[in-house]
Amino acid sequence: MRRSYLLFDSVNQPTEAFAQFLQDVRVPGNDLQSIDNALQARFFQKGPDGQPLERWELKEVEISCPPERFRYHLNLCGFGMKTTPSEQGYARAAWPGALLVRAVARLQDLMTAWDDGVRWQETIVFGGKRLLRPDRENLQEAWALLEYPGYDPLPQASFEELGIKTELDMMRWLWEQQAVDMPQEFGTTAVFVDASMKPAIIPGGPSVRPTTEDTIREWLQGNPTPGSLLVSSGAPYGMAQDEAFWMLLEPHGHTVETFGHDLPDGLLVEAIMREVAGTVNRIRRARA
Repeated sequence: MRRSYLLFDSVNQPTEAFAQFLQDVRVPGNDLQSIDNALQARFFQKGPDGQPLERWELKEVEISCPPERFRYHLNLCGFGMKTTPSEQGYARAAWPGALLVRAVARLQDLMTAWDDGVRWQETIVFGGKRLLRPDRENLQEAWALLEYPGYDPLPQASFEELGIKTELDMMRWLWEQQAVDMPQEFGTTAVFVDASMKPAIIPGGPSVRPTTEDTIREWLQGNPTPGSLLVSSGAPYGMAQDEAFWMLLEPHGHTVETFGHDLPDGLLVEAIMREVAGTVNRIRRARA
């Protein structure tokens, strides 16, 4: 089942669970369009150039819903709970790009699924030319996330010194580091997708990083044979990723299933509600 039906039915009315969630966080609207407008206005923060702020740039927001009730709603609507693959076999698995911490979690979720007996023929690594953020994406943090605390094979080395500059560079490196723990048939069948940066919105402004949709379109340029795709993307991001992959791949004969870990501890309300708003906006665009 397409996960968007946890939020809206076939005629774009909110489900009972999602309507109650919206009521408790004081978001008005009674259909997909009005709810999207309200969520965008309140939670999808933008910078001076009109572009959406990155998740790490978001300003603090407050909601009236108590934390326990908030988490209950997230779980019920598909933004909070861990999900596992429903089948034992897929044509492909997808590892979508992200900041280092999420990229590692998504790769480790794939490895856990394989250990649990789920199988696929190749892994598609959906990355791009986004430049890394040294404060959040560095070699020391990577070793810690890979559960090799204190391991320093190259003293004083940094990603930059290793020639690792972009998101896809980082994902290649992570793949190589984890390869020692991968079964041979898992670790040797990766296809790396490298989506380009996009032109600046305003003259002289910064280039715009590729989105999930951009990486999918880049992969489609190779006319891949239609088949089933298992996408690794845990909470709260899996809902939006599921919609993005379905929206672009279903017309080409692919099927999509998204799975992954539960909501990480410490994720701020503004980041979670930004994800809810982004998901609803993707659903609106997909159903237009």
